[in-house]
Amino acid sequence: MVSDRARVRVLWKPFEIHPEVPSGGMPLSALPYTAEELSAMIDNLRRQAAGEGLDFSGLGEKRELVNTHRALLAGCYAQEDEPERFDSFHHALFHAHFTEGQNINDDKILERLATSSGMDAARMMAALDGGTFEEILRETAAEAGRTGVTAVPAFHLDGRHLIVGAQPAAALAKAVERILSPPPLPGL
Repeated sequence: MVSDRARVRVLWKPFEIHPEVPSGGMPLSALPYTAEELSAMIDNLRRQAAGEGLDFSGLGEKRELVNTHRALLAGCYAQEDEPERFDSFHHALFHAHFTEGQNINDDKILERLATSSGMDAARMMAALDGGTFEEILRETAAEAGRTGVTAVPAFHLDGRHLIVGAQPAAALAKAVERILSPPPLPGL
């Protein structure tokens, strides 16, 4: 079992998968997929999420893709300036977006989520408005390009192995187990 053999450290990095989405969002139909492909993708994500005990019922209900730029910046703020609140804020962002279908680009929603997570919402908004974390988004976009990340979620394991796309926890545990297992000796 992985938990007996390894300590896994999770490091979230912001990656703006669709930077072309306007601030006000855009219809999912503007993506280069047919309506059937979009429905199949959303249904698949909901099934996978449900298999992990997550509720993605808000995903795609409005058939709109929201801009996540400000939410990603807010996450950067939490990681850098209030790291003890990051997990709570990060979970609140995910819940608001995927379960409740809220527009996490909306400043009022970001402020509410920050406050409910115990963060200093005014300080966070000032940092976002001042462009404090824009460079982090540029750096992680460049890193994603260098390392082959083309979608989210993406998982770098041991700094060498990349898994792109939503995966069940058991699949990630199995991948870690493979990394920990020594290769078989030749000829045995």
